[in-house]
Amino acid sequence: MPTDESWLDGVRIAIAGCTRVSLDDAVDHVRAAIMAGGRPGYGGDLALAFAVGRGDPVAIRRFTELVAGEIATAARRVDRSPSFVDEVAQRTRVRIIVGEATAAARIGRYRGMGPLRAWVAIAAHRIALDIRRHARSDAARPSYDVLADLVDREPDPELRHLKDLYRAEFRDALAAALATLADRSRAVLRLRFVDGLELAQIGRLYRVHESTASRWIATALDDVAGATRKHLVARLAITAATADSVARMVHSQLDLSIARLLA
Repeated sequence: MPTDESWLDGVRIAIAGCTRVSLDDAVDHVRAAIMAGGRPGYGGDLALAFAVGRGDPVAIRRFTELVAGEIATAARRVDRSPSFVDEVAQRTRVRIIVGEATAAARIGRYRGMGPLRAWVAIAAHRIALDIRRHARSDAARPSYDVLADLVDREPDPELRHLKDLYRAEFRDALAAALATLADRSRAVLRLRFVDGLELAQIGRLYRVHESTASRWIATALDDVAGATRKHLVARLAITAATADSVARMVHSQLDLSIARLLA
């Protein structure tokens, strides 16, 4: 049992204002981590990580602010473009704070062997390298037709005909609609339909209630559908009746089409 408990002050500071963890629980967690080999000097980091793992919104905000610069620096070592840095930041937060469909949140793996910021920076750099590697792999593959697998499975003959007839136009219109979305709207759609996060997980990541996350996604989908229909109608010069059918086509399996384009 370690006799030096000077780390207690760091624990108190780290979880001050947190509502989902008690001081006693945090102290027990940090003490156990130190007994397992963690360094007492990182007691505050251990407590913060513990509170983040419990989903405490105050802790998540502090953690996000603490590591934002480290994540950006790690991403820029691979690619300095703002869009790449944003993608790395989002994926790093997802993997560490909320987890993914097949893996638990990685914040639970932090053991206090080094600074929390450095631990996150290493994770972010690995994620950045993975994104770059996958991008190169995707670029080497033949281009994928976003509607190819939707046409044959469409039970409605009219929609199947429209999807087949206007396949290229639909793909271009949908891509254009997604490009005009606000950053947050595009991000939450990717989190929902590409990363497969539940509404509660998205809400936790953005520190909002899941009903708010649900509303954001519904609004983003409506915006994409409306913009896609507008692009198609303008480009194809179709009749009002056909436009109604196009609107149905746009809404049909829209989430899968978005997932293909945002992946």
